[in-house]
Amino acid sequence: MTPAKRLAVITGGNSGIGLAIARRLLSLNSEFRVVLACRNQVKGKAARDELLMTYPQAQVDLVELDTSSVASVERAAIALRAISSDGTISLLFCNAGSMAIDSLDIFGIVSGLLSHPIAFFESSEALRQKRGLVTADGMGETFQTNVFGHYLLIARLTEAMAGGGRVIWTGSAASQLQFKASDYQHVWGDKPYESSKYIVDQIAIPLDQRLRPFGVLCLVAEPGNVCTNFLAGLGLPFFEYLVVGVFYFIRFVLGIARFTINADSGAEGCCYAALADEECVDSRIKYHSQVTRTGKAYVGQFPLAHNKDTAGFLMGRLDGLVKRFDEPNHEK
Repeated sequence: MTPAKRLAVITGGNSGIGLAIARRLLSLNSEFRVVLACRNQVKGKAARDELLMTYPQAQVDLVELDTSSVASVERAAIALRAISSDGTISLLFCNAGSMAIDSLDIFGIVSGLLSHPIAFFESSEALRQKRGLVTADGMGETFQTNVFGHYLLIARLTEAMAGGGRVIWTGSAASQLQFKASDYQHVWGDKPYESSKYIVDQIAIPLDQRLRPFGVLCLVAEPGNVCTNFLAGLGLPFFEYLVVGVFYFIRFVLGIARFTINADSGAEGCCYAALADEECVDSRIKYHSQVTRTGKAYVGQFPLAHNKDTAGFLMGRLDGLVKRFDEPNHEK
């Protein structure tokens, strides 16, 4: 009897880092069965077809998941538990994310280039993000998409991952800008994306401690500066090409290791966190995708910036939201 394949679930698996992770798993290890959990099913099917063209013997499933919707997360969790009924979910990549870009921030561009040019290119200061976005569930849109939707999914799948599973969050280096406990969902702040990634950094260690008794690890990886589809919302394709060109030039001249630029290099940290032996990974470490001047990818390991009090506050808020949607009168 052929043993069941290890199941790897990738949220946002239809493009960018998520699709690169899927390619890497299928290329390195035929024992994986990959599930692309994504919102856009048309793009998801195209991604699955692309993977099967390259790996015709692979098992690639498609599950609809919109992490900005509690109802969608609940339906996806049911579907994923059904798919994993003959085994466990080995890997859950919490990768889906959004940055609601409003426009370019001309003042931020000029100020950043003049005062701290290197750090500027490592940040999102050039982009003005939308404020006041709230989902149908009453949460900050970016917060729910990038954080709570995954947090709820983990809660619903913990038993399915028990006995050797791993949760790998896609983090960000630009993750400490303007976080405020009074507006922890960052509905009214200027940097909701960065705030959401800051939350990921804070909750990773206590979440790992909670999951360990189930035999599940929780880790964070950071893809570096990757030119994925975040800029598409600007409707300025020339600007996208310009950014890519500038990144390549600066990386070659200055050797900035975090300028991974393409998704395959950006996925290096996530894949290391997923595939390295258990004794080689630690929830207190953030696994950074990095590259040489010429683009050879490798993984840098750095302590995860963590504040115990902030983490406790955020875990309490997130647990409260989970409990709210556990109420019997909540329509799932």
